[in-house]
Amino acid sequence: MAKPTAMAALQLNIMKIKNFLNFTKVYLKKNNPIKLFVNSTIAYVKDLATVKQKLKRIEYRINYEKYKLKKTELILAQNSEHVFLKGRQLNQTR
Repeated sequence: MAKPTAMAALQLNIMKIKNFLNFTKVYLKKNNPIKLFVNSTIAYVKDLATVKQKLKRIEYRINYEKYKLKKTELILAQNSEHVFLKGRQLNQTR
């Protein structure tokens, strides 16, 4: 009587192990962690390689925005009367 229960328990454990290995195999096929690691590493290296280019583009954009701001301020200053421009107007009328 002891043999059938021990045999059944052994078969149950073997079936559980087979199911676990089958689920593991399907998961690894679906979510291939090695491939994900390689792809993320390659993307990181590419990102590091282009950091200088990105910084240059940001620097150019900042310089362009500063240029536009100065230009706008100059136009606004010329179109409105300020204390520092009154002397110029007086000198021009003389």
